[in-house]
Amino acid sequence: MPARNSAKPPKSCADCLAWGVLERRRCPACSVFRHRHPGEQRCAGCGLVLAVKNGYCRLCWCQAAAESKAAGGLPHGAISALEMHPAGLAYHQLFFHSLKLRRPGSPDSGPGGRGGPTRTSPRPASRPPAGHVQLRLFEARRDLTRFDERRDADLTSPWLAWALFLAHRLGEARGWSSRVRFGVPRGLIIALSQHAEGDTVLHSEIFTAFRALDIPVGRVAEVLTEMGVFTDDRRLAFDNWLDRKLSGLAPAIRRDTESWLRALRGGGPRRRPRDQATAWNYLNVVLPVLLDWSARHDHLREITRDDVAASLGSLYGSRRLNTLVALRSLFAHGKRTGLIFRDPARRVKGGRREHQLIQPLQPGQVRQAITAATRPADRLIIALAAVHAARPAAIRDLQLHDIDLGNRRLTVAGHTRPLDELTRQAILGWLGYRQARWPGTANPHLLVNQRTALDTRPPSKHWIKAAFRGLDATLERLRADRQLEEALTHRADPLHLAEVFGLDPTTAIRYAENARQLLVAAAEEQDPAGTRGDA
Repeated sequence: MPARNSAKPPKSCADCLAWGVLERRRCPACSVFRHRHPGEQRCAGCGLVLAVKNGYCRLCWCQAAAESKAAGGLPHGAISALEMHPAGLAYHQLFFHSLKLRRPGSPDSGPGGRGGPTRTSPRPASRPPAGHVQLRLFEARRDLTRFDERRDADLTSPWLAWALFLAHRLGEARGWSSRVRFGVPRGLIIALSQHAEGDTVLHSEIFTAFRALDIPVGRVAEVLTEMGVFTDDRRLAFDNWLDRKLSGLAPAIRRDTESWLRALRGGGPRRRPRDQATAWNYLNVVLPVLLDWSARHDHLREITRDDVAASLGSLYGSRRLNTLVALRSLFAHGKRTGLIFRDPARRVKGGRREHQLIQPLQPGQVRQAITAATRPADRLIIALAAVHAARPAAIRDLQLHDIDLGNRRLTVAGHTRPLDELTRQAILGWLGYRQARWPGTANPHLLVNQRTALDTRPPSKHWIKAAFRGLDATLERLRADRQLEEALTHRADPLHLAEVFGLDPTTAIRYAENARQLLVAAAEEQDPAGTRGDA
């Protein structure tokens, strides 16, 4: 049956035809069945080419078990039921996914079944004492897709005992769901059965095998990371992005540009790391200039002040200023690291940034945003943005201790303000839903979702903005509209804006100037001929 708050439509399992909301093509039970019985053959019961056990697929075994139960229990159970149909089963009774209870000892029961860990709490264990380590001449990558729990599982391994204890403790602290508690011990058995001192578990080793068995790879990786035996050998998305973007540049210019972007992303001595979006924006605005220079130059040392001025000559407004800021950052990094001898972008004027006049949102635009708030968290998100002018980053970073319902106080981005009744009701509604949906979560953030409920991370920026993306009244527009409304109703006082919203003085002055221009325009519309001034 469809899971609550699930965005995926229900569908049928590719093997057993069970109906429900599936993460992949097959249900978890069929994934385990295929792992235990690799290869495909023609089923003697239904004639389909699937993974089979003793000649029959899992759907036929389920049908035989149902017939055995309906007949009051045959002497040999499902095996006798299959023998009653030597020419094949005439029909199959379909069923819903995840409605069949797992019995201890069943082949697909996992924990509590054959080859799986027990449901009881594991005994306290610690890291095995370090002994003699035999160094390996070659690091061979294991093929865990061929792991057989009956044949290869080593339940007496001290490393496995330590891992199961850490997983139990981590699950209690993070509030893992029953599905995660079911899958993580099975994954640890597969990864650590033959583990010895000095061995390392690679992400590429466990990913394919665990995905096929519906084992949560990320949660198993958390346990292995805490043990200090896990290595994430995936290539970073940032590296793939760099290779794709810098492919058309001259070799030396590409090398210096890549060094600049990596310094922006990772920081360095006496230089704090910047957000990844900053590196994206800087390269996007400066890339056309670098491509033009690569057609005529081989190195950034050959770029002169005239080249910079010529590249900026065809740009105007904010685009010219943004390009100049990115070029200054690039050449400053080159001079700091000795890649160039002088900064050609120094003392090049970019002009003054003209801020666009912010117009108030129309009631229809606000109603459209309210209508789009369909998720339980969206009502709280829109209240925080439209009433308290909270930025999306501040909304995702809100924690439970920032809410003081007793004293009706709310702390957003370090600034404490009164809690109005509308936001209070939205918070109470969300907290009730959160408690019912994830009663065991240990995430300290106010807003959680299906992914972050199992750890302590904040929700992603994409998740916060998802419901309002593409609308006129986005979260940023709602925030700006709230600050503009406050400026219009309090005679454009920047001190009042800074006190209410905790704004920077420059930002408060800009909103006050915007409000004054709107008030002047409104007065001129009411008195276009200037008769009030003549009187």
